[in-house]
Amino acid sequence: MKVLRFWTSKFGISLVVSAFAVASFGQPTAATAATIESAKAPVAASGELSIYTAWDERDINALIQGFNKVYPKIKVTGIRSEGGRGALLERLLTEIDGGKPMADVYSTGIPDMSAMLQRGELLSYHSSSEANLDPRFVFKDGLLHATANLVFMAAYNRNLIPEKDVPRAWDELLNPRWKGKIAIDQEPNDIVAGFLILMGREKGEKYLRQLAQNVIIRRGRSLLVELLVAGEFPITIDVYTHRVAGAIKDGAPLGAAPMPAYFSAPNVDAILKRAPHPENAKLWIDWLQSPAGQEVVAKRNRPPVGKTEGTPDPTAALIKGREQVVLLPAKLPMAYEAIAKLAREIFLASK
Repeated sequence: MKVLRFWTSKFGISLVVSAFAVASFGQPTAATAATIESAKAPVAASGELSIYTAWDERDINALIQGFNKVYPKIKVTGIRSEGGRGALLERLLTEIDGGKPMADVYSTGIPDMSAMLQRGELLSYHSSSEANLDPRFVFKDGLLHATANLVFMAAYNRNLIPEKDVPRAWDELLNPRWKGKIAIDQEPNDIVAGFLILMGREKGEKYLRQLAQNVIIRRGRSLLVELLVAGEFPITIDVYTHRVAGAIKDGAPLGAAPMPAYFSAPNVDAILKRAPHPENAKLWIDWLQSPAGQEVVAKRNRPPVGKTEGTPDPTAALIKGREQVVLLPAKLPMAYEAIAKLAREIFLASK
């Protein structure tokens, strides 16, 4: 049985329904054969597995279904927070501090994983499936396991903006004509980090404060795409390429705004040191980074980080020719927590 749990940010109500690191932690590199180990053989695979995840409900359920085709005796619970990624991390840290961690695997973006890395809460594990990955997405310390390459892009509604009027430079977004028409997520930490890397701290912060005059806030990047399709606003600069690709595939009148760069960060999974079911967590990593797991990732319209069983990257056409600014903490001018605080100050204080 696959279960997906939602809770409020205060974690008082539960509704059950069917379901880079800082430089000292090492940069991605190919794993050596000497460090590769295997989890328990499939014949011994049974019991439970709890995954705290930022993937949306349909995506995590698809992954769980694929995993259970190989390991049908493992009962997987996928847990998400309706309060967003910040609330998910808060829940996880609260359980750890209380001495009762429930999660085996934590799945989110690299920036949100920094707290777990700094606290030393993660188990090092090198899967034999690392050989299937693009070497850029393999971490030599074995603490993080890339699963998909999330790319943040600018997208527009072709029914609302003629092609000749689509912004092509960052400064164009500051034009008063776009006031109240540029949508971003309520947690714009990733694009804030991207602009600080791209422009530098001083210039980037100045630009973001100007940009804030024209933006509107909505909760959730999946919702941003839905509202863009519905015509609630004409453009967003804070959505995932895989969501836009999926909408276009379904016939939505969306296009990629040809900005100079997009921001990218791999989604990563990590095994907790105090995971209740560490061997099953290793099997999850093994499968997810294998061609079978990456096939499911690609079929969910997410950019894979390794070879699939045949399905190509569904977002390739959208990002072709665009520079990708990778959100590596080592490149940030400040700690990620400070970036999150800055994002709230700039975009939420006046809303």
